[in-house]
Amino acid sequence: MRVRILLLVFLYAVILTAQEKSFKFGKVSKAEVEQAQHPIEKDAEAAILYKKERVFYEYIADDGFKTVRDVQYRIKIYNKSGLGWGTIEIPLYKNENGEERISQIKAYTYNMVNGKVEETKLKKDGIFDGDVNKYRNKTSIVMPEIKEGSVIDVEYRITSDFSSYIDDFQFQYGIPVDVVNVKVEIPQYFFFKRFGKGFFPIDIKQYKKHRTISVTYKTENKGQYAGSGRRTKTGALEFSENVYEVNTSNIPSLKEADYTDNINNYRSALKFELASTQFPNSLYKNYSVSWDDVAESIYKYDDFGGELKKEKVIRDIVDQLGAENEDREILAEKIFEYVKGRMTWNGYYSYACENGIKKAFNEKKGNVADINIMLTVMLRYAGFNANPVLVSTKSHGIPLFPTNEGFNYIISAIENSDGTYMLLDATEKMAPMGILPVRALNWKGRLVRDDGTSAEIDLTPRKPAKKMILMNANLFEDGSVEGKMRTQLTASLAFDYREAHKDESLEDIVEGMETRYLEMEVDNMEIKNQQECYKPLEESCSFVKENQIEMISGKLYFKPALFLTINENPFKMEKRDYPVDFKFPQTQDLTINFKIPENYKIESIPESTAIGLPDDMGVFRYTIKQNGSFLHLKSKININAGIVPPIYYKTLKEFYNQIIVKQSERVVLTKA
Repeated sequence: MRVRILLLVFLYAVILTAQEKSFKFGKVSKAEVEQAQHPIEKDAEAAILYKKERVFYEYIADDGFKTVRDVQYRIKIYNKSGLGWGTIEIPLYKNENGEERISQIKAYTYNMVNGKVEETKLKKDGIFDGDVNKYRNKTSIVMPEIKEGSVIDVEYRITSDFSSYIDDFQFQYGIPVDVVNVKVEIPQYFFFKRFGKGFFPIDIKQYKKHRTISVTYKTENKGQYAGSGRRTKTGALEFSENVYEVNTSNIPSLKEADYTDNINNYRSALKFELASTQFPNSLYKNYSVSWDDVAESIYKYDDFGGELKKEKVIRDIVDQLGAENEDREILAEKIFEYVKGRMTWNGYYSYACENGIKKAFNEKKGNVADINIMLTVMLRYAGFNANPVLVSTKSHGIPLFPTNEGFNYIISAIENSDGTYMLLDATEKMAPMGILPVRALNWKGRLVRDDGTSAEIDLTPRKPAKKMILMNANLFEDGSVEGKMRTQLTASLAFDYREAHKDESLEDIVEGMETRYLEMEVDNMEIKNQQECYKPLEESCSFVKENQIEMISGKLYFKPALFLTINENPFKMEKRDYPVDFKFPQTQDLTINFKIPENYKIESIPESTAIGLPDDMGVFRYTIKQNGSFLHLKSKININAGIVPPIYYKTLKEFYNQIIVKQSERVVLTKA
């Protein structure tokens, strides 16, 4: 058995060595450059032919351990859509304790020219360093001579001052990945937990190895004949390392589809999280925490909990608002509106204040924490049970395990006596109380109280947002339809409309509607309550639309929902391994009253129907009735869940298929 195991290890090492030789940097083959399409995913715009990453620790005298990450990418570009893969963007983190630095950048582009492989070397003018914000830099590598068919080979090194942090290893992308080699070597002094995510299985091999490094240190000269001062000596430090290796291949692409929050939440990746440290001659230190521990530690930050105590700057304002508004609900709204009106969000995310609420108040500008912690302080001073809520935005991802880095945003919440919450975000001018921007609607948040306790709260709105369309339409024998249409939007749908059109004129909105409905003529457009965020938004117009009715053998055929018919299923994938994100519960209610053409009568109309989703996640109701020369259509789609789990994907897809089939059924009119 021992001989067999050793043989397997030997064979595994031989395979890896051969594989590394075939993908040695700068040794791109003619076959790779000539490859016209991916052998498995024929429609792929590009592919990662090879990705190699190695993370190890190096020891710097008087500075301790640093992490080093060596990276190589070999990418094939198949068509014009894949040209964007010719730019590699590398985030580099920084804070007051250190930074990440990139070095040893080397890269080539390979193209077929007159039947031969021609290489073009990356020059310095193709490397761009940028300062994103106070927590992150970015280096962009723009490859030369990128075209359809190019292969690029890139390698670089990242040296980090953050020995306790190892960035994620991503295995799955929007394009296929042929071969991945990852190796992580961690000294015994650091113990990391491993977490995997995504649906493509990743096999990790773990073993130990010994390592010896040279260290320099200084000693005092105490001998009788020694000179004064300190002497530098060199010694050896022996320790073991935990080694983790991933060697996998043929990882399929995971493309973003409609109704997806953040596709990177579901792509296969590996994350290391520091759990504890034990250095020589030092005490054991545990970093494993619960979500309560995370909330408590964040609350202790001066830029978080410390700012929540600074009520002096806002007392006079709240006293004045309180004197003018004795009703408690109105007072909460007035405080919220005051902060919204006074403050301008600078676009930065963080749960920690950037300027502090005093400076932000005076300058009328700040990051999300400056604004929403200020709001919380004002509400507390006014006597409301208000607390900050830690949030991870959709772009930041879903926090899978307890860590301070799991959150990057903050909102405020008023906790009601019945255990419900009013969630508030004062960064958006058009948001009413209780409506959060979509970026913050990311599963769960953690409410943090000043007594050290915390609670997980659902960020999904309880009440559905509504879109209600009422249309009165006259049908004509020439196939055209004219009428009047009124659309009413509430809650998050109204907020989304106001945000989308806040910089548009009425003419822009009309032009957009005419384009959306394929050259429909729109007139008499009127929008009510566009600036009144606590009222439903109403949009009304008159319209004329041609080619809505077909004449076949003297009969008229038309779809009752006309140009509002759902003709295409938004869910096209055969299988989906990640949730469907509707953002928030919503209702779409369509009512149309028809006047049929003169000298025609109704021969047939579609039957009424009702279709439901399991667990009360949604329902579709469809009824059409005749009343003399009039028809009355009622079509209603309720989606009661903001997030639909992937196990219901096929059911949801079939639900929309049935909606399309029903809305495609036609009314038939014949000559009277």
